Formats: sequence, C-alpha cells, structure tokens
Amino acid sequence: MAAHTFNVVYEDGGDGWVYAHVPELPEVHTQGESLDQARAMVRDAIALVLDERRSRGEVIPPTGWALVESVEIAARRSASSSAT
Repeated sequence: MAAHTFNVVYEDGGDGWVYAHVPELPEVHTQGESLDQARAMVRDAIALVLDERRSRGEVIPPTGWALVESVEIAARRSASSSAT
C-alpha cells in the first residue's frame, strides 16, 4: 500500500496543551499534553479516519498545502485612551 502524506498544523491549546488538525482531513482534530504526544495522537487519528473513509468507499485526498505565516499589524489606541 502506498504511503499518504498530510499536513498537520499544531497550535498552542493553552495550559500546556498542543492542538493538532489536518487541513486535508477536516475530521482530524486532536490534542496532546506535549508536542510529542500531539504528534502521536494525530497519527492515530489520521489512521482511524483513513480506515473509516476506506470502509465507506470514500476517496483519500491527495496532499494539499498549508501555510502559516506571521502578519504584523500596528497596535492602535482605543478611543477612550486617545480622549485624554
């Protein structure tokens, strides 16, 4: 069986948790108490989703692309702070 490759986005889930999701597989959302645990959890979640999709005869999507970039926006004063 050919290997599949998917993009995984990891985000700060707060309180030390790491949230993970897969843009190509919208059903895959998971988290872990560390990045390593989130990586393991997302691999398990992907495997489960792929098995379920295969059992329903659904197509496994090709690798898409994901981009994360920083955008800097100048801070603005609130209306109440500029009225002094």
